[in-house]
Amino acid sequence: MMIVDALPFYTLMIDPAATTETAARQATAMRDWLLVQSPEQIKEFQKTSITRLAKTKAVRPALVTAGINSDRKTVADAVYELMTTDLRPELARIKAPIEIVYAYDALFGVPAARVDAMYRQAYASAPDVHFTRIDDSFHFVMLDQPERFSSAVELFLNH
Repeated sequence: MMIVDALPFYTLMIDPAATTETAARQATAMRDWLLVQSPEQIKEFQKTSITRLAKTKAVRPALVTAGINSDRKTVADAVYELMTTDLRPELARIKAPIEIVYAYDALFGVPAARVDAMYRQAYASAPDVHFTRIDDSFHFVMLDQPERFSSAVELFLNH
């Protein structure tokens, strides 16, 4: 199983001590906020979000357009579920090898070692997990570093 730039509990990125209970309030607020934004506000939100998710400027317009054209209720509900679902207790049950590919860039303002530790701690209960950090990339590693991402996928599939 390959997981690309995702934690088993998303809200750990916001609050390292988060629980599903503490995340619910933030998740509800985010869901409700997304649902009441005007089309102009959503467009600005998408532009701002994608700037933090894709380092490569050339790919940003298509991502912004996709976000704007997505069904708002579906997105809001998905964000809520993402923020309140903690899959860490399930990791020990996974029998297949897990490859975690994740992004890092100094522009995050966080030391690489701290990002490494966050991923390793979040997946600590997985019995067979390996990590590949792709530097000079934001969340969309496949768009920011396509060659390195392809190499990581090929290495994983041939392993």
